[in-house]
Amino acid sequence: MLKLDRNNPNVFIGIILLVVLIVFVLPDRLPGFISDLSPHLSAGIPCVRLPAARNLAAHQSILGRQAQDPLQLELTAGDINDAGRLVIRLSVANTSLGTVPIVFQDDNLVIAAADDDSDGFGIIIQPAPAEGLRERTDPNPATYTEDDIRLLGPRQNCAHSIEILASADMIAYGGTASAWYRMRVAGAHQPQSEGIGQIYSDQGLDFLADGVVFSEAVEIAPRA
Repeated sequence: MLKLDRNNPNVFIGIILLVVLIVFVLPDRLPGFISDLSPHLSAGIPCVRLPAARNLAAHQSILGRQAQDPLQLELTAGDINDAGRLVIRLSVANTSLGTVPIVFQDDNLVIAAADDDSDGFGIIIQPAPAEGLRERTDPNPATYTEDDIRLLGPRQNCAHSIEILASADMIAYGGTASAWYRMRVAGAHQPQSEGIGQIYSDQGLDFLADGVVFSEAVEIAPRA
């Protein structure tokens, strides 16, 4: 039987190196390992089920406020079925170690043939689908209701799926899809409840250096 030699300095150094490995390497490697093990486990919860912000002007993650460009967007496109419909899935990942707020409203997510330069999430589909295009119902407000601001935790993913009806050109020749998230303001704070001190004067939404992040374009295969 092997015994731990408490007087051996190499054992102590080994423990320290193991702790360093866990703290600094595991957060970067674990998501990829889980993704390889099971894509379903890494897909993330629905974005609409993320916790809604409460008193966000008063309570925000300090690490989240320091995050720069923490969001990564990824799209996947399913096959066009016999009815001419296909499902496009958007995945939103927070790559930072802080909780970040994102504006996500299912009924205010743009489906467009080109970037319409509006704030929030949007998906660009080319050529334009036969059904499914929609404009933003409330473009670029100065402040957002806290029920429309969702909290994406450290290293967390969320996902959202949409179904569209492919056009004749897409069925015959295929197409492309990409996504954006744009936010050019921090968001004016909401009035605070009585007795709650104001810590931050904004909603902490302005963390994109260029104001916008795009996903890579994905191919939509023509109908076989």
